[in-house]
Amino acid sequence: MSTTLATAEVGHFFVPGAAGNRIHGLDFGGEGPTLVCLHGVTGNAWNWHAVALGVRAHRRVVALDFRGYGESQWSPGGDYTTADHVADLAGAVAAVSGGSPVDLAGSSWGALVALQYADEHPDDVGRLAVVDVEPSFEQGETELFPRPRDHADHDEVRAAVAAAYPNAPADMVDIVAATCYGPIEGGRLAPKHDPYFFERWPFRSDDHWDRLPRIQASTLHVHASGSFVRGEVMAEMDRLTPDSRLVEIGDSTHVVPVDNPSALVDSLVKFLADG
Repeated sequence: MSTTLATAEVGHFFVPGAAGNRIHGLDFGGEGPTLVCLHGVTGNAWNWHAVALGVRAHRRVVALDFRGYGESQWSPGGDYTTADHVADLAGAVAAVSGGSPVDLAGSSWGALVALQYADEHPDDVGRLAVVDVEPSFEQGETELFPRPRDHADHDEVRAAVAAAYPNAPADMVDIVAATCYGPIEGGRLAPKHDPYFFERWPFRSDDHWDRLPRIQASTLHVHASGSFVRGEVMAEMDRLTPDSRLVEIGDSTHVVPVDNPSALVDSLVKFLADG
């Protein structure tokens, strides 16, 4: 099956990370303050494509590849804690913000990075969107669900992406299939991240509960109706965060920017317009 991929015109930028590693980002353009978007443990910056198009009438939108993902450099020592990503984010914010506060939107692990950054850099964050995550975890770093390490061809990749995101629009399935997988030795296609993440998810050792009452930024908590993330946990997060609101996104599994981007756009635009 052939695929015609149509993406928005987007700029690419590279900034030095905290360890001297190269961090890649996408600049979707737009009007207004800068919104920095952060992906989860199985994605990359392109996960935010549809959301960026819907929001850029209200914000200049950029999205980062975390170290070890997409076009960003891998860490030779497996330095992939949330704190490591926060340190890289600080350099990226300095590069794209023009000295003004930025807004942050994070999905899953990206939401934890955004939350920690907002706590540690309160003067640098205007508004914060925490998309479908819990602040701590019962599972350990190596208790991961199985997922294929590689696929035979693009059709197999696309079928796997469509199954993983059952509500996603076809163009987002195409974009994820094309941009989140790349060729590896042996002629197969594999997720574009360090194989480390097939073995360990460092954020599983995080505990961010104490940060929530300290968050100064106006905050939007987003829960996906079809997610394993517990709605009552996100409701408690909302209760503990001083200036916060909680919305539920229907027809979406965990990775909301991919699985129901239009509903996320509606919630984000309303939230950002209040600022």
